[in-house]
Amino acid sequence: MIQEVKTSIKYNHTFDPRTKRHYINGFQAVLHCHHYSTLYTQLALDASETELLKDCARDSFREVLDNYFVQNPDISTIQDKINIAIQYFSLFGLGKMKVNFLGDFSGEVELITSHIDSGWLKKWGTYDKPVNYISAGYIEAMFESVLGVSSGTFKAVEVQSIVMGSKSSLFKITRR
Repeated sequence: MIQEVKTSIKYNHTFDPRTKRHYINGFQAVLHCHHYSTLYTQLALDASETELLKDCARDSFREVLDNYFVQNPDISTIQDKINIAIQYFSLFGLGKMKVNFLGDFSGEVELITSHIDSGWLKKWGTYDKPVNYISAGYIEAMFESVLGVSSGTFKAVEVQSIVMGSKSSLFKITRR
C-alpha cells in the first residue's frame, strides 16, 4: 500500500497584547474575518478597483510565502511548496483550496470552501459575478513563489463561483 506523506507547515502564532495584533511567522496577520473581507471586496467593486485588491493580496502573500521557503530550505520540491501554500491559505482563514494543476504556463485551483463567498452569501445572497479577488491574488502569489518567478507573471481568473451558485469556486491561471 502506498502512503502519501504531506509536508506540514511550521508556524509560530503570537499575539502582542500591547498593540492587540496577531503575527504568524513574524508577519502581522488578520485572522479570519470574512465579514470584513466581504465589505472591502464590495468597496473595491463599487470603486472599480478589484485589480488593486487582487494586486495588494498577491504582493502581501508573496512576501509571506517567499519568506517561509527561505526560512525552511528543506521545503524544496514543487509539491511540498504547494502543500505549504494550501495550508497557509487555510491558516489565514480564507477557506480550503485544492490545486488541480500547477504548471510553468498555466494551472487550475479549486476552492472547496471560501470564507469570502460564505460572508457574501450571508450578507447579500447570491451575486451575478465572482468576488474572490483576494483569493485570486493569493493564487497568483502561490504560483509565482512556488515557481520562483517575478511578481505579476501569472493571472488568476475565477471562472466558477460559490457566490454565483456553484458548489465550488474554480480559478484558471495563465502566464501573462
